Amino acid sequence: MKTFIRNNGLSICFIMLFLGAMAGQVIFGFEEHNKDFLEEHAPAITLASYFSSGHFLQATFENWESEFLQMALFVIFTIFLQQKGSSESKDFDKEEEVDREPSASRKDAP
Repeated sequence: MKTFIRNNGLSICFIMLFLGAMAGQVIFGFEEHNKDFLEEHAPAITLASYFSSGHFLQATFENWESEFLQMALFVIFTIFLQQKGSSESKDFDKEEEVDREPSASRKDAP
């Protein structure tokens, strides 16, 4: 289990963030939509009918348009988390060329 979490930390983190964001959007969007209905003296709708309403679809697609925020989170999280098979992550089990300390005696060493 520990290896699975280490190898898939990036995916697990983004799935949890996605599920949390969707749950928050559903809860608060549902309350807001019903509040608007009650202000207009209309009956409140059920949660099941809220999922097929235009309000839910509009709010969902407006939030998904924030690709710049998503890309910034992806860049920040790839610094700290690893994903097995990802081109952004180094190999877990062996040391790579970028891991070695540069030699001070080498002519073009940084």
